[in-house]
Amino acid sequence: MAAALVLLLVIVAILGVGVVVGLSRRKRNPFTNQQFVNQWEQQMRALEASLGWRFVAEDQGFAERVPQVGRMLEADRSRVKFQLVGHWRGVPVLAVEVVFRADNVATSEYRTYTVVVVPRPMPGPWVLISPREDSVWGLFEQFVETGDPVFDARYEVRRRNPAFASALLASGLTQGLVQDPRANGVAIAFDEHNLAAAVPGPLLHAPLAHLADLLLDVAGRVPWQALPRG
Repeated sequence: MAAALVLLLVIVAILGVGVVVGLSRRKRNPFTNQQFVNQWEQQMRALEASLGWRFVAEDQGFAERVPQVGRMLEADRSRVKFQLVGHWRGVPVLAVEVVFRADNVATSEYRTYTVVVVPRPMPGPWVLISPREDSVWGLFEQFVETGDPVFDARYEVRRRNPAFASALLASGLTQGLVQDPRANGVAIAFDEHNLAAAVPGPLLHAPLAHLADLLLDVAGRVPWQALPRG
């Protein structure tokens, strides 16, 4: 009888823990709250109207457009949460909310980022310029310094082609980013065929227009024809 009672208490305890965990998970998911959902939809529609972009459910191929950044999804497409498509200054734009692992080691900590993607004027080697204090980009290769102390204090540079990266940075890009307030806290990726700007935080709160303008201004200032190929 005593053994049966102990077993019953254990089962009740396990069930109780399961209920608590389930309730806590439900509480952490704001989309179970209808009031939150209604507010989110209103914000979403307002954002669409302000930018002239639209939310889409169909996969827009974020990982294929920026494959190096896409590696950070670890082949899990469910970590692309929301997608906006449209045009900005006549150029096609994709904006996504994604979830990245917090660092390059086994961990359960994830962070939400917003990434804006535009076409790269000329295809070429990969270069990543990321804020020095943002550890999420540590997944990639060891960074290199540029020799510009002001720039190096703020950013880390990772690249595959040293000659291309050196010419790109020497084209005035380092000074331009340091002097541009829109670039503060922004990671900029020169992927093979597209450019991307990423900032921490959800898509609805991100400065999407500023990020798109920043990318297009950077693309317009880079002397692509004069840079080393491949």
